Amino acid sequence: MRHSIVLLFFFCFSLAYSYAQTTSEKVGVIQNFSLNSNHLGEQRNIEVYLPPSYETTKEKSYPVMYVLDGQEYFLHPVTYQRMLRFKDKTPEFIVVGISSDRRKRRKLYYEDAQKFIGFLKEELIPQVDQKYRTLKEKERSFLGWEMAAGLGLEIYTEHPNTFNAFLLSSPTHFTQKRMVALNESAKNNRLPKAFMYVTKAPEEIYLEKSLLKMDSLLNKHKSTSLDWKIENLAGEDHYSTSLKTLNNGLHIHFNDYNTLRFYTLKEYDDFGDLETIKRYYKHRGERYGISPDVHRTTKHFLIYNAMKEENLKRFEMYAQEFPEYFQHPRLEVWAVRFGDFFAKHNKDKQAIETYNAGLRKFPTSSSIHKALGTYYKNKGNQQLADVHLKKAIEYAKKK
Repeated sequence: MRHSIVLLFFFCFSLAYSYAQTTSEKVGVIQNFSLNSNHLGEQRNIEVYLPPSYETTKEKSYPVMYVLDGQEYFLHPVTYQRMLRFKDKTPEFIVVGISSDRRKRRKLYYEDAQKFIGFLKEELIPQVDQKYRTLKEKERSFLGWEMAAGLGLEIYTEHPNTFNAFLLSSPTHFTQKRMVALNESAKNNRLPKAFMYVTKAPEEIYLEKSLLKMDSLLNKHKSTSLDWKIENLAGEDHYSTSLKTLNNGLHIHFNDYNTLRFYTLKEYDDFGDLETIKRYYKHRGERYGISPDVHRTTKHFLIYNAMKEENLKRFEMYAQEFPEYFQHPRLEVWAVRFGDFFAKHNKDKQAIETYNAGLRKFPTSSSIHKALGTYYKNKGNQQLADVHLKKAIEYAKKK
């Protein structure tokens, strides 16, 4: 895959930053810039990943994930998207990587935490929201490892609604002060609405006390605002927890993004009815800023299962509900199979319409011409049968 690298330089009033952009039509765009921070009194290196559709879908806004220690972990959520996006298993989202100095991060994420939080809230986040099409606080997540994860807990309790999701791996410095703040918020029913996924490796026994305390106080106060999960990641160690935390955490956080696949009609019935499916996709569309229509994959499996289980009533219901799926088939094989199913049940009008819709999309399809010719032959119309069967042979020879 060929990458083009373009260097762009911008200067904007009190902020000075230089951009380097790596672009790819299939994987997205990575921009690099430096931000002069008044809170930190230094220049910080920032990476921004824009998913492939960002440049072509101008009306769409995107979730954003902020990744601390970006020099180490920035590519984790980028790769996650690339791996799952092609099957529509994850929403596209912007990734913001904040690089850190290993010698300074320990102080900055703990003793000087307020400086870093000020940098996030008052400088970086406003700049990102202004420059890019984001969903702002509605869909803004935080990824932190070790001391950065401990900082995440402080941001959640002391700066509510800055982020709506926290993925915290191997969190150190869940200090007394931070735990007291969490307890007071939970006790007084002031916890911000958010999702939090906290993990540790089996070897990190020094984290067990603080995580057990956290889990205990949240259960004690029966928090409903915070959707949390604390997990021990088998097979991981202190330095490998971040990758699985990202994968597991986003899988949970984005669980209402998945396209619905039903492999039997019973699975469909267990989920609900057609209106339930429509409500699911309406919510999905509203949350992620995408189409609220029932996904094509869901339509396919509903129709396919009705056909497979010889349920003509359901098949006709879906054909009426999703006519475009029959009128604009993606593959010629489905025009044949759906047409054949209608023909098998003596639904002549629907069968002919389905075959012809396939031919409008695939006019030189030998398989559709053969199916339509066979249909007319079975109906005793030899003239039309010959027309289509001859075309089937003609187009088959040209392949």
